[in-house]
Amino acid sequence: MELKSVQFKADNVDLDQRIFSGYAATWDLDQGGDIIQSGAFSKTLNERAGRVKVLWQHNEPIGRPLSMREDAKGLFVEGRISKTRLGDEALELMKDGVVDQMSIGYIIPQGKSSVNGDGIRVITEVKLLEFSPVTFPMNEAAMITGVKNIQNRIKSGNLTAEELKNLSGMIGDLNALLTNEPLSTHEEKQPQDLTELKQAILNFKL
Repeated sequence: MELKSVQFKADNVDLDQRIFSGYAATWDLDQGGDIIQSGAFSKTLNERAGRVKVLWQHNEPIGRPLSMREDAKGLFVEGRISKTRLGDEALELMKDGVVDQMSIGYIIPQGKSSVNGDGIRVITEVKLLEFSPVTFPMNEAAMITGVKNIQNRIKSGNLTAEELKNLSGMIGDLNALLTNEPLSTHEEKQPQDLTELKQAILNFKL
């Protein structure tokens, strides 16, 4: 799952109605070197809008979307926060401007992105999983650099067998999160063929 963040204003939070609104994504070039094209959310909004969740910090559920729509600027969303302890705290922090970022969690379907001549990844379709008020947006540039460094170390043979096995466990957990399966304990028998393991890690798409 990938993440992207956009700033929203505290005056977009209604404490009485427990509603907040703002842009969860825009069509601008972001710090990770990506552009989401206008229309990229249309398929997921038409087919699975009812399954999109509102989470707190990409972690715990705090509410549900009331509306989601694309416009000339990006994906505008409105959500209602549930009457829970966490929901109450979230609303206060958002109203006070302490939490002023909104971030989406999403998957890019196979073949729905490409890199143009300027090295920018252009995303034409997004499967939206959730949107979250967040304290700090993820440093996407650092994450991408880290992934590339790992790939380079694998290609050059600079990762140990133990590091590869640990990566394999983490990839299993990421897949489990996306398919709602139980997380592994990393105690399962690890693949013995490190060549196949290296290729699986290199081919894994975040």
